[in-house]
Amino acid sequence: HSPCMWSHFVHDPPPIRGAFRTDDAARAVYSESAGILQLVPRAVAVPADADDVATLMRWAATERVALIPRGSGSSMGGGAVGDGVVVDLSRLVDLASVDAARRAIWAGAGVLRREVERAANAEGLRFPVDPSSGSFATVGGMTSTNAAGPRTLAFGAMRRWVQAIDCVLADGSRATIRRGEPLPAGIPALDR
Repeated sequence: HSPCMWSHFVHDPPPIRGAFRTDDAARAVYSESAGILQLVPRAVAVPADADDVATLMRWAATERVALIPRGSGSSMGGGAVGDGVVVDLSRLVDLASVDAARRAIWAGAGVLRREVERAANAEGLRFPVDPSSGSFATVGGMTSTNAAGPRTLAFGAMRRWVQAIDCVLADGSRATIRRGEPLPAGIPALDR
């Protein structure tokens, strides 16, 4: 860690298994995305899994640090850059088998759109959301930006194709939120 940067940033790094970097090289790499906006983050976190994301959320709440989620950085809107801690979710690449009967698949935030399309095609299905960055866009990024593309008028944008989301909430708790079902009970962040 960069001592001078770290000393005025936070007291302790988050206790995650993944990487947490404050060096100038890492911060420079994550200072821009596909758009024109450029902001050097204070640090970069690369969580190993959803448990690391939950730990980061609790840490950020305690330290009062902004987290900026990032997939492949393909968004033009600038949502993948910021002056807090960039959280690179592109390593969260768990991809379940297609449930052909339900016409659904669970995909981690870092799974590439083309991998979902390939899995769907193998079952005689397709995933029609196809933004211009589709060959390297991540499912998490597409979900967070409601990605669209040339087939949007016929098939709708990403929101239409998301049936459930496994969320890590601001207090570090987790909940799976499903379309058409009530919110899970007993989770303070959702109860509020």
